Amino acid sequence: MTSISELNELLAAHNCLHAISIQLSGEGMTYDLSLSISSSEEVGVDVLRIKFLDIAQFACRDFGGGLTQLMHLSVDKLDSGFDRMRYQLSDLEDNKLSFCFSSFSVD
Repeated sequence: MTSISELNELLAAHNCLHAISIQLSGEGMTYDLSLSISSSEEVGVDVLRIKFLDIAQFACRDFGGGLTQLMHLSVDKLDSGFDRMRYQLSDLEDNKLSFCFSSFSVD
């Protein structure tokens, strides 16, 4: 499993958005978010896929109108007391994307 510091390094190196999707989890009680990002907008470049499990407080703005870049995504551990929400992802530069989640996996 990738650590939070390793995930933050991957997010810093991959800022071009290829795809984002939200789907109901297998249990049908929570939502998972899949994010596909790359280091370049060039065709054929390797795409990093990250799945964030059990998301909450999802917010996004200013997507589209050309290539959307997420220039400074960062994940922080939450100390909020919520059992399920352990982390928060935020776009520190433009506030384009933010949500809380319980765990993640990297492909």
